[in-house]
Amino acid sequence: MGHGSELHKTLSSVLSGSGSDGISLLYGRTLTPESIPVTSDNEIHGVLGLTTLHDPSPPTEAAAEIVFVHGLGGGSRKSWSYSGDRYYFWPQSWLANDSDFADMRIHSFGYKSDWAERQQSILNIRDFAESLVGELKNNPSIRRSNTRIIFVCHSMGGCVVKKAYILARQDPTCKDLADRVHSIFFLGTPHRGSDLAAILKRLSIIAWGSKPFVSDLMLDSSALRDINDTFRHYASDLRLWSFYETIPTKPKVLNKIVVERQSATLGYPNEEVVAMNADHRHLCKFNSPADPNYRILRNALHTAADMLRSLLPGDLALSETHVDLASTQRDSKEESASQRLRSFLGVVDTLEDELQILQLLQEPGSCRWFTESRHFISWKTEGSPGILWLTGRPASGKSVLSSHVVEQVKASDAFCSYFFFRQREANKSTLSDCLRSIVFQMAIQDNRVTEKLLQLEGEGVTWDMTDELSVWRRLFINGVFKVPSISQHFWIIDGVDECSNFNSLFTKRILATLPKGLRLFATSRHLEEIGRGLSSLESRVSLQSLSESDTLGDMRLFVLSRLTELDRLESDESTDAMCEKILEKSSGSFLWVRLVLQEFENAWTIEAMEAVLSEVPIDLQDMYRRMLQSMEKDRRRVKLAKSILTWAVLACRPLTVAELRVAVKLDVNETLQNMSKAIPSLCHQLVFVDNADRVHILHATAREFLLNEALDSEFAVHGAEKHAYLGALLLRYLTNTAFKLQAPSRRQSSGFRGFAKPVSSVSPDLSLSDYAACFFSEHIYRGTSRDDILMAELCTFLNGKTILSWIEHVARYGNLGDITRTATNLRGYLGRRMKYLPPMDPSAYLVDCWVTDLIRVAAKFRSQLLTCPASIHYIIPPFCPSESVISKSFANGARPSAITVKGVPPATWDDCLTRIDFERGQATALSHDAQFFAVGLSTGQISLYDPNSVQRVANITHPERVRMLGLSNDGEYLASSGAGTLAIWQPRFGAQKFSFPLKSELIAFAFLSGDEFLAAFASGELTKWRLDTGEHETISWRGMHDQDINGALDIPEQPPSCAAFSTLGETVLLAVGYRKHPIFIWNVFEVQLLGQCVVDENNGIDDMTFNPNPEITALAVSYSDGRLCLFDYTTMALTFTRPNVFANSIACSPDGRSLVTGSTRGVIEIFEFDQDHTGNMAFVPIYCIQAFDDSIRCVAFSADGLRFVDLHDQQCRVWAPAALMRKDNELESISDVAPLPPKIVSTREDFETPEVTSNLAVSSNGGCVVAGKSNGEVLAFSAFDGKELGTLYGHGRGVSVVKVAIGEARNLIISADDSGRVLVAELNTSLPASSAAQKLPAAHIILNHRFGAAVVNLLVNHSADRLLISGRTMEQLCDLSSGQVLGSISHLACGIASMALSQPRTFSDASDKSTSAVAFQHPTNEAWMVLMIADTARIFCWSDFQELTSANGIPLQRPSASEQALLPTQLPRTTPLNSRSSSYYVGRSFVLELFRASPSVAPRLYLWPASAFDPATALPGSQGRLPMEVNLAALDAHILAVLGIVSQSTVLVMDVNLWIYSIELRPTQVTPHVRASFSSGSTTTQDWPDSVPQQLQPVSTRRHFFALSEWRTISGELRYAVAQRSSGPDFFFASRQYIVVVQGGLDFSEIMAAG
Repeated sequence: MGHGSELHKTLSSVLSGSGSDGISLLYGRTLTPESIPVTSDNEIHGVLGLTTLHDPSPPTEAAAEIVFVHGLGGGSRKSWSYSGDRYYFWPQSWLANDSDFADMRIHSFGYKSDWAERQQSILNIRDFAESLVGELKNNPSIRRSNTRIIFVCHSMGGCVVKKAYILARQDPTCKDLADRVHSIFFLGTPHRGSDLAAILKRLSIIAWGSKPFVSDLMLDSSALRDINDTFRHYASDLRLWSFYETIPTKPKVLNKIVVERQSATLGYPNEEVVAMNADHRHLCKFNSPADPNYRILRNALHTAADMLRSLLPGDLALSETHVDLASTQRDSKEESASQRLRSFLGVVDTLEDELQILQLLQEPGSCRWFTESRHFISWKTEGSPGILWLTGRPASGKSVLSSHVVEQVKASDAFCSYFFFRQREANKSTLSDCLRSIVFQMAIQDNRVTEKLLQLEGEGVTWDMTDELSVWRRLFINGVFKVPSISQHFWIIDGVDECSNFNSLFTKRILATLPKGLRLFATSRHLEEIGRGLSSLESRVSLQSLSESDTLGDMRLFVLSRLTELDRLESDESTDAMCEKILEKSSGSFLWVRLVLQEFENAWTIEAMEAVLSEVPIDLQDMYRRMLQSMEKDRRRVKLAKSILTWAVLACRPLTVAELRVAVKLDVNETLQNMSKAIPSLCHQLVFVDNADRVHILHATAREFLLNEALDSEFAVHGAEKHAYLGALLLRYLTNTAFKLQAPSRRQSSGFRGFAKPVSSVSPDLSLSDYAACFFSEHIYRGTSRDDILMAELCTFLNGKTILSWIEHVARYGNLGDITRTATNLRGYLGRRMKYLPPMDPSAYLVDCWVTDLIRVAAKFRSQLLTCPASIHYIIPPFCPSESVISKSFANGARPSAITVKGVPPATWDDCLTRIDFERGQATALSHDAQFFAVGLSTGQISLYDPNSVQRVANITHPERVRMLGLSNDGEYLASSGAGTLAIWQPRFGAQKFSFPLKSELIAFAFLSGDEFLAAFASGELTKWRLDTGEHETISWRGMHDQDINGALDIPEQPPSCAAFSTLGETVLLAVGYRKHPIFIWNVFEVQLLGQCVVDENNGIDDMTFNPNPEITALAVSYSDGRLCLFDYTTMALTFTRPNVFANSIACSPDGRSLVTGSTRGVIEIFEFDQDHTGNMAFVPIYCIQAFDDSIRCVAFSADGLRFVDLHDQQCRVWAPAALMRKDNELESISDVAPLPPKIVSTREDFETPEVTSNLAVSSNGGCVVAGKSNGEVLAFSAFDGKELGTLYGHGRGVSVVKVAIGEARNLIISADDSGRVLVAELNTSLPASSAAQKLPAAHIILNHRFGAAVVNLLVNHSADRLLISGRTMEQLCDLSSGQVLGSISHLACGIASMALSQPRTFSDASDKSTSAVAFQHPTNEAWMVLMIADTARIFCWSDFQELTSANGIPLQRPSASEQALLPTQLPRTTPLNSRSSSYYVGRSFVLELFRASPSVAPRLYLWPASAFDPATALPGSQGRLPMEVNLAALDAHILAVLGIVSQSTVLVMDVNLWIYSIELRPTQVTPHVRASFSSGSTTTQDWPDSVPQQLQPVSTRRHFFALSEWRTISGELRYAVAQRSSGPDFFFASRQYIVVVQGGLDFSEIMAAG
């Protein structure tokens, strides 16, 4: 029998097979075969559907249902039976006869999951789950009872049960059924798929036809991700047990755990995790009732059964039985940390499979010669030197040797992290890939590294994931290298020469900055560049070379082993002789030896073997050529072989077998079968399939051979042409197959979750969709730009909805970097394509527009896409600028859309993301890092901003005008300097670390590694501080300098005007500039003058900066005469000059690629560092902003180099031009690139345009929105399209309107300005109800009132004859008919004084700690108003301002502060906030209170019945009553505001991320306590909770759309209003001078689940 048959047999046993006989004592009873209920012999597998195995005998009633669900390839009986004997069917034979389960009704569910059945299936996990739900609903015994349900699931059965539970929870008709589910027992369930390569591999070989349910079980499949993402929201109501296997299945064949512990456990707090001493098969079948594994499972089931018995009859609440979950919670935390780190680091592959493959190639006893050498022992044990580098020829065994080193290091219990570079493979070809993988491995081994990385993640550290220098600085230098255990770590890195940017190891000083104690072993080929780089490390590296004699012994072991396995030679002597012949010709190449031995498989005589040795060329190139010639002989196979070779050579990562099958089908329209055998057979061993089903080219040398342009063979792979061809194929696949689906529904009962099923009844093969979506643009970029077909396919892809489906697909995987990477790839391709297109070609215009839109959408809507990927279809397009291609194609009527946005003027993408205005003082200093950007003002104020949200997070105060600011790389420190003081701050804590008086002008400073700070002074002194102790030392470059290296240069006597530090690596440089003198370059620590940079006619220097990239040895200098110059600071040569720049400030991007300048003429320019035709460094302009009036005072780049900030006058602006998104040109030739001119943006801002400064008031007829502006005008806007209809009246110049209100009953408009003036205007007619009205009604001022303080609210009664004006410490009631003030109330911290015209009174409220009050209309009585002061409600009459409540008012009690959930730690503010605040929203018979106990506590939403505000029921001395708290657990983030209450009981809320939700409350929930209206003079109320707060569970919570952060004011306030219409509510938002109208905002909905 062949190996495939053996494996088939083994897999059948693993997944669903039978076992041996056995008999034992059951608990308390002796069981004999005769006592077992008879099951017919023809049901060995088990029947389909739900079968009842045991029903309690009357009069015993069933206490619960236990339902068994089998897994892949199993059956309703077979999976639970050790053998075919019915005795071993334990759920029926043992459990049903166990007295502890006598009252349990037991069922078994069967479904058609035979993966080896030789016919195609269309069924998937969802289909099985739907069948299970249907069986449960319709089973008479279950349907007629109210018993709880326990599921016991093996393997895939657990996934089926989870999906069934989800479907039941989401289906209102199944609510009662879902509520009855109590516990789920998972036995080896692959929650995240199975990583057993052999099983997945052989499944695709053996199974005839596709099996969707098999694909669903692939590792991290989309089906499992969707189930897990949804199940976690519902699982909190369940008791969960997870059992995992600890024994490999059939070691001689598979030698693998089928479902690893990580996949078999969920990591939930309510989950109990149990290890079983069993393999995957024996988790669910046992040889006797005494089997320890059976006892473990049986006892756990008994625990669940006892829990259910302890519940009251009919009680469907979750049991609260205590279970010790400490171990589970610990495991959950570890898994959660691992998942967080994977996401934070962008790590996909941990390389374990590759390590196992290499270790399998290692013969026992081989490689020891190396690990026993003195070089290795010295490196491993003593760490001297710290770097051990091994070079060798290609295919000489370096990778296998590296795997052996990994094994040896791990055996010593050290922390070992490893990486194997693979050329052109995604996630394995760049230094960034390596470093992120290494640091992830360090973390999963070392808890201290984990804590450090999680700290960085929690602090929101941002960094460019693709830039190795950013990764090195952020994660290593400022992160893990600071942990004390770093000396216990080893790094093993193989194939450095296959890294696309390995030079950065040396040029960017990565290896030079390795910490002492950390040990690195690396291998590479003999390359001159690597040799030069290693020589610069001197004694820190031991360089060893791999020779033929070194590996001869290993190769002999390998050959002898393989010859013995072949069993062709009959004697040991013959074997030894043949071995020596092979070794003699091998030239030390393991690859050559492997290929020869593969040829021997078809040789059965010594003569045939001799012939192979004589025919096979010694040179690898000749051997490859011979393989191709053999392939060319079989013409029937050529087409398939060419396709496989092309994909294997050019794929951006190794394709899986399933992916390659689809790829070949796309290419040649033929479907390969039995891929694992077909691939090596068709390609003569040039391509192989590994144990993880991934397809690889034989060796890197084989790839190079096939890509050689000189290769004369029909199998030659012409890179550029074939990349273009593959790119076109992938685009066609995405457009016509992967995303060709029905349009997604705007509203579904289960919430919008993506696309519906394809229209076709035959499901398309989507195996290639992930690869196509991720890498199609890479093939386009690498392809030839002459290909017209590629451009046509690209335009088809961009013209339809496929592009939106692709964006959604990418967002679901959580890495929006793929979108920006695609955009930069398309831009690079378009730059070359333009050479073959006319200037105004529409296809080029389309691609260029989408390049911009993709970059902008990914940046602007990042959080929204990650929160709700489906938002790209119906929500995001309307919020894009009207002139953008995505808006034109998919928004506001272009195509069916859920949401319409009006009121925004036509515009394109604004490169300026936001503008921050400062009311007092000028912006004078600026600094930017990954954590914050800081702006200093002339007043001494320093504001810190979050660089992502651009919201202010803290204020600190420097004692004088701020001249200079600087943030350390890790964001730990901020330095601020004025004329007389230098201060060091810790911005995370808002605390000052040190303050130093300045004796001389500070001209430059820099943070150094190791918590050191360096400053240069105009006096010629350098001072270095230690920030941990405050100690410092000072030296003078004047006093210690004698002569320069040439002995002829003197230091100028005049003070320097400008200076700059370079802190790269171990050498710190200082450039010092003078007027009329050259620039002097110093080595700081050696106080050595290195040279001078000279230009003609130096009349002064405005600014200068070093390029932070060590590869670019450039110093940029801006001279006062307008010149921008570039010097090479190693040669001191002037390499480039650009006149007429007049840069007042310059800054380099952290990656050193770009320079931004801000001129004295208001012009901002961006240049790219490049080389001219002579090789000298030069500037290439790529972007320009013109026509600003004010001088640019300061500029700074963001940490990722994709944004920059500028300061001018009293404003700070944040810019994100698309020109900063660039890609390193990896192509060998760029001769066909058509250079694009720099983008020039001409913008002149109209600073005089008045902005909306008040709240928004909507007329009751829904036709107008009234708002006030900063110029004192009160205006009306159309509520239908946001257009400004005109000015109603004005307050006068110099004031801003802060509050507006409408008195509908008398056509009144009331407004207040920031001077405390209140105007009441009467309109001659009501406000227009439609947009068809020609003009506004005339307004006449009837009241001009001076309030005497700042107005915080205006409240008008229903009859519009009374107005309550609220300030921070007082209220006034005005008669709008006469203008008379009827009364006033002053509320102070010590008490409240009240004065009404008819009766003056004075009373105190000692418990009140707040001086602010909130007034609102009484919910049921129009004649009353409510004034809330802290926890006390006071009821007043509108008519005469008389208080109806007693002296103590109505006390309202809330839960204590200890019951509030704490928010994550926030940055401190220097300005104290109120300790507590409340906002109130009036419904028809209730009041909602949004309560904030403090800024660090999560807000709560309380519902008060109208009866709580009844003065007749408020008894003196009574305790305050508790409200009902609305459960907000379904919100993704904490609530920010209540927008309004629509219909009878639908609450519209907004979270802190500006998402809008609707919370539907049952009408009986909000009006259960009121039987009569207050207007009748008396009420009858039911009881309300006095002491224990009740949770109010919403009927549903739905997420709809989001507001834009750019609509916020500078202080972060969002001005909004809601108007109810028959079609649903419209939403209004103020945005600068505009009113934005959002219509249909609730049409798109996504049901949210708690958790």
